Amino acid sequence: MTQKRFSIRRILGNNKIVLILSFVLAVVIWLVIAMQFSDPQEATFSDVPVSIDTTMSDSLELQMFGQKDLTVSVQVSGKRYDVSPFTLSQDDFIVTASTVNVSSAGKYSLPISVRTKDTSRDVEIVSFSPESVDVYFDYNLTESYPIEVQVKAPDEGIAAEGYVDGEPLVSSAEVTVSGAAAEIQKIAKVLAKVTLTEPLEQTAKFENVSLSIVNANGGIVRSAYVKVEDSITEVTVTVPIFKIMQFKPSVRFKNTPSYFTDHPVSYICAPSGAVNAAVSTELLESAESLSLGTIDFADIKTGTNVFTFRAQDIPNIRVLDDIEEFRVYFSMDGFQSRTFTLTGADISFTAAPRGVNVAVDENAQYTVTVVGLESEMQSLTKDSIVAAVDATGISAQDEPYALPITFSVSGTTGCWVSGRTTADVTAS
Repeated sequence: MTQKRFSIRRILGNNKIVLILSFVLAVVIWLVIAMQFSDPQEATFSDVPVSIDTTMSDSLELQMFGQKDLTVSVQVSGKRYDVSPFTLSQDDFIVTASTVNVSSAGKYSLPISVRTKDTSRDVEIVSFSPESVDVYFDYNLTESYPIEVQVKAPDEGIAAEGYVDGEPLVSSAEVTVSGAAAEIQKIAKVLAKVTLTEPLEQTAKFENVSLSIVNANGGIVRSAYVKVEDSITEVTVTVPIFKIMQFKPSVRFKNTPSYFTDHPVSYICAPSGAVNAAVSTELLESAESLSLGTIDFADIKTGTNVFTFRAQDIPNIRVLDDIEEFRVYFSMDGFQSRTFTLTGADISFTAAPRGVNVAVDENAQYTVTVVGLESEMQSLTKDSIVAAVDATGISAQDEPYALPITFSVSGTTGCWVSGRTTADVTAS
C-alpha cells in the first residue's frame, strides 16, 4: 500500500482549514497588539500581607502587641499582560512597615512601603491603602493572678430561704497573664462571673465560664494587648449550697477495744445541746448528727480526758452559731495502767517491699503504757503486746525512716496501748 505524503499545498487548498488557521492567527495577533501596544491597564490586589521590620524595636527589646496579621490593598498600572491576575498576585509584592522611628514604649503609626519583587517587571505602584499602620510597642511582662468568682444573684440572694451558700470553687486557682507591661500593670483582678436567675437550693456547677480581666475601676483591660497563658480562657465554677439544720454534737472513736462495743464511752460535749449548722446538700441523707471528729484510743489515758475540736475544722459542716471550739470530756476511772519495755526484737513488719531489707536496732528500747480493765491487767505480760510497723512504700536509702509503731494487746477485750511511739527503720 502506498503512503500519502504530507503536503502543505493540499492543506492550503482546503478552504475550511485555511479559514480556521486564519482565525487563530488573527486572535494571536490581536492579543499581542492588545498586550504590548494598548493603553496601560490598572488592577487592584487586596489582602497583601504586611511584614514588620522590627530591627529598631528589637534593639530596644520592645515587643509588638495588638493586630499582627496586617494587610493592604495595592493598586498597580501596567501593560495588560503584566498586571493580569494570571501573571501577578499578592505574593509578587513586598510590603514593609518600618520601626525606624520607634524609640520607646508606646503607640506608633508605622509608614508602609510597597514594591514588586521582580524589579524588571514594567509595573507601576499607583497607590496602596492603608499607607500606615498603628502598632503598640512595649516591654513584655508576665504576672499570675488568683481567679475570683463573682456571683450576680437575684434580690433574694444566692441561697434560697433555709439555705446558705459557701465559698465558690473554681477549676483553676490562678492564671498567668502576659502582655504589654503598661496594660499588665493595670490589672486588678481576674474574674469568673456567674449570673443566677433564681436562688439556689442545691450545689450548682457552671461550666465554660469566661474569664474577665479587669482594672481597679472594674473596666475590662484591653485583650488585644494581653493574653492568658496555657489557653485558660474558661473555667468551671461550683457554688456550694448548705441546708440549715440543728445537730447534736458527737464524736467517733477508732482502734476501739471490743469491750466498748457493749460499754460505749460516756462523754460530755461543751457547749451542749442542739447546734445550728449547715450541711452540704450532697450529704443531707447521711447527716444524722454533728460529728466533731474522731478520737483514737491511742490518745486516751486513765483518769479524765479532754479533747478539743475547732468548729472551722469540722468536715462537710458549717457551724452557724458563734462557737469557735468544742470540748469533749470523759473519765476512764476504773481503768488501770501498766508500763512495759519492748525492744527492737519485738517489732514485726507488715507490707515490706519485695527486695528491700527493713530492720530496726534489736537493742533499741521502747516504753509502752497499757491501759485496761483491772480484771485483765493482772495477767498481762510483755508478750501480750503486739508491735508492728507498716513498711508500705519505703525504698532503700542511707538515712533511717522514723515510722510509727502500731500496738495491740492480745488476749484482752478492754486493754489498749496509750501513747504514740516511732521506730528508726533502716532500708537497704
